[in-house]
Amino acid sequence: MKLAQVETFAVQVPRDRAAARGGAGSPAALQSGGARYALAATYGTVYARDIETLIVKITTADGAVGWGEAQAPVAPEVAQEIVHVLIAPLVLAREVSSPPAVRQMLYDAMRVRGHTGGFYIDAVSAVDIALWDLEAKAAGLPLRRLFGGPDHESLPVYVSGLTGATQQEQLESVERHVECGASAVKIFMAQEPGDCLSLVSKIRQRSAVKVFVDALWRFDLQSALRFAEELEAYDVGWLEAPLEPEDVSGHKELARLSPIRIALGESYRTSFEIMPFLEAGAVQVLQPDIGRCGVTEGNRLAELASSFHVSMAPHISIGLGPQIAAAVHCAASWSNLEYVECNPQVYAVAERFQREDLGFSASRVSVSERPGLGIEMREEELVKYSRVKCARG
Repeated sequence: MKLAQVETFAVQVPRDRAAARGGAGSPAALQSGGARYALAATYGTVYARDIETLIVKITTADGAVGWGEAQAPVAPEVAQEIVHVLIAPLVLAREVSSPPAVRQMLYDAMRVRGHTGGFYIDAVSAVDIALWDLEAKAAGLPLRRLFGGPDHESLPVYVSGLTGATQQEQLESVERHVECGASAVKIFMAQEPGDCLSLVSKIRQRSAVKVFVDALWRFDLQSALRFAEELEAYDVGWLEAPLEPEDVSGHKELARLSPIRIALGESYRTSFEIMPFLEAGAVQVLQPDIGRCGVTEGNRLAELASSFHVSMAPHISIGLGPQIAAAVHCAASWSNLEYVECNPQVYAVAERFQREDLGFSASRVSVSERPGLGIEMREEELVKYSRVKCARG
């Protein structure tokens, strides 16, 4: 396959910030100041005020188009520059034998310089997704059918985040989701642990819906263990991102002692990063983000997780469609899949930019039968909200 052109769209889409509060990508109130980015009010992570992402469009010499996307909710222009300065010249200069071969070439090209994660791998992953889209379209098959393994037509989802600035608003949010058929929801510990426990308790008083808790990397080992022990009383399904993401030994000890399962994975982009956690028994639910690791590495992570008897629940946060569709196709081929993450507000925005809906409900997501990712972007809409760059072979 010969590539002719690589285009990128660094996207910034305004959203209703008050309505988005509590959902994936905007779990907490932000500090005042800063027009575009700000730190969370209660912990040290930076968030964008709008929806931001990087879309990649690759066109072959015979006119076929593949779409990809990086999980780039902050400063997508950085990954965009990496694509145009470094990646596009490398991939346009040669015949493409397969997406895994290109991904390996790009990883090897910069590994000795320490670029084994972060913005570089995000950019590589966007290109990887687009190449897989092209590969499946050339075969005339939905992407998942290129992978072997299970071939699920729909997948169970959990609703990610309860929107609302107050506990009462969040309780009303979960009630609406349950009325629409949701069987599982995740809440973010954006305030104090006691506030989170109170919300979990009140949800449990009202509903038997499955509950997961995302701690946003805010605990040390001892406080995480106490929190997990308190969550056990409410039949919480997992505690996500409890400790600093670099802490392998802490997660190992927590997973050994915790009465509920430990989930993590969105912070990591490669099997090299996640293998120490698997070998240590530090994770029971793995949550890779396909927009950060790509299709090639995402499927490799699922195979590794299966060999360690770890289940999969892919992280799907801010995105416009290609990374969401890619995650769904990957998940549909995983034998150890547990859930797919779903943020209804994000998907409503994503569907404005594509010609097909994503097939999500409060309880399940359908997997497209169309070739490739099964989506085509509304390029005219993308251009309205993007900084666009193009490289030609």
